Amino acid sequence: METSTRLNMSSFSLKKNKTIRQITLAAMLVTILYVQELILSGIPNVQMTVVLIMVYGAALPLGMSLSIVSAYVFLDNLLFGSFSILYTPGMLIAWITLLLVSKALANKKFVWTLAFATLFGIIYGWFYIPGKFIEQGIFNLGAYLIADLIPFGIILMINNFFTVLLMYRHLRTLLESLSKQPEQNF
Repeated sequence: METSTRLNMSSFSLKKNKTIRQITLAAMLVTILYVQELILSGIPNVQMTVVLIMVYGAALPLGMSLSIVSAYVFLDNLLFGSFSILYTPGMLIAWITLLLVSKALANKKFVWTLAFATLFGIIYGWFYIPGKFIEQGIFNLGAYLIADLIPFGIILMINNFFTVLLMYRHLRTLLESLSKQPEQNF
């Protein structure tokens, strides 16, 4: 009876440690995601958000990566003061879309990941069009496309190409090694 109780207690302890480890890792990854954006916020559309979310999508369980992206969007909108019913949903949907596509591409050739990351630079801005349409009307939508979506989308495309090309595989390998549960010896 005593041996059975010990086995059950050690099993509970392993589950508890795994959960604490996952929560800690998730908190660290949200922090990295937010802080890098904060540091690079002075340079328009130069960031590592896309490569990080793609790595999180490829290397982590779906529930954990969705939690990280949701927390990131909440923090970003809270701390940058941009909570808006017009733009926050578009941002959340855009990052979740990137995450889900990254998960689908995780076991495909790297060239597909690189191609999607590059295209996402222009795709990202399209998630904001419904909010811009409501805010500015149909007649001013062209100005958004010309003044914002196209030039900043091109910058983001170039940024995504180079950050994913140079960092994705290394970051993914690192995160996969960090997210593995260490073996417990009893």
